[in-house]
Amino acid sequence: MFQPGEVDPLRFCRNAQVWEAESSIAEFPRLAREFTQGQLFCRVAGDMDAQRRSRLRIVVRGEVVLTCQRCMGELPHTVDIDRTVYLARDEAQVERLDEALGLEGEAILAGERLNLVELVEDEVFLGLPLVPRHEPGECPESSS
Repeated sequence: MFQPGEVDPLRFCRNAQVWEAESSIAEFPRLAREFTQGQLFCRVAGDMDAQRRSRLRIVVRGEVVLTCQRCMGELPHTVDIDRTVYLARDEAQVERLDEALGLEGEAILAGERLNLVELVEDEVFLGLPLVPRHEPGECPESSS
C-alpha cells in the first residue's frame, strides 16, 4: 500500500510533511467494506499556524459508488473534502482550541501515532449522506 501509514502527528506538523496518495477504494480497508467501486486522491499536509498550533489540512477527492436506499441500485457519489483539523495534546487543549477556532476549524486529540489512511477513511465516512438515495423519479427502472 502507500506509505506512510502511521506518523507521529505533532512531528508531521512541525516538519511540514505531506502525504499524498491516489488509489482505488480497495486500498482503504474500511472503505472497501462499504463500497465496491471508487477512486480517491488524498492529501494530508501538516504545518503550524501563526500561533504555533499544529494542524492538518485534509483534502480528499474522487468518486465512490453507494447503494441507493430507494431502489438498491448503484448511486455514484462525489467526494470533495477540504478541511483543516488542529491537533491537541489533551482534552483541555481540545476544548480551548475549539473555543478559539469557532467555525474556522476543529480540534482533535493527537495521540502518539496517527494512521493517515484511517484519518482519510474517517473524513470520507463523515462526508457521506445519512440515507443515500437517488432523487425522486431518478431511480433506474427495475429489469425484472
